[in-house]
Amino acid sequence: MTRQNRLTAGGMVLLCGLVAILARPAAAEALFTLKGKTPETQLASEADIRVSVLGWTEAAKAKAIANQYAQAADQLAAFLAKQETEGYLFTAESVGYSIKYAWQADEPDGKHMVLAIMPALKTHNPYMWKQAAPANPGYTLLDLQWQGSEALMRTSLDAPVKVDAQGRLALGADAKTRVFARLRDDTPYYLKH
Repeated sequence: MTRQNRLTAGGMVLLCGLVAILARPAAAEALFTLKGKTPETQLASEADIRVSVLGWTEAAKAKAIANQYAQAADQLAAFLAKQETEGYLFTAESVGYSIKYAWQADEPDGKHMVLAIMPALKTHNPYMWKQAAPANPGYTLLDLQWQGSEALMRTSLDAPVKVDAQGRLALGADAKTRVFARLRDDTPYYLKH
């Protein structure tokens, strides 16, 4: 190989590397981040919870997920696993949970969000929690309702899942549904819209 061909070959490798770097998608930025604590852990040092939502589930996909639940609730986990990740929930554990379903509504009493995470809560480190997870369907539905500057998170660990009047997954009404976590907005100022 001549010197000119070696330079051309080297230039091509450099060019291909540059194109590969530029072609990579930019890292997804969270729409918002919530941070708080849960009383559900055995140790207070493990009580931190953080939720980062990257996006909302598109209407057609949300409808397909709700239909899947209505037709075959026992197969919802397998269906959710095929969906895009809409965000993450992290606890003090080293492993997080993926948000596979997310919707938000503005209601007269504040914001309301419902998220489905996989795998189910309390499955990564069952020894971290005060109580073991009940029967594990492979996912957990999280219901976040804002009260002032605080979001109260309730889960399908304590309440049944249903399809609401708008055709979305939601928690069924249950007087015993306890607050799983209390969260506050922790979105960096430069990401707030």
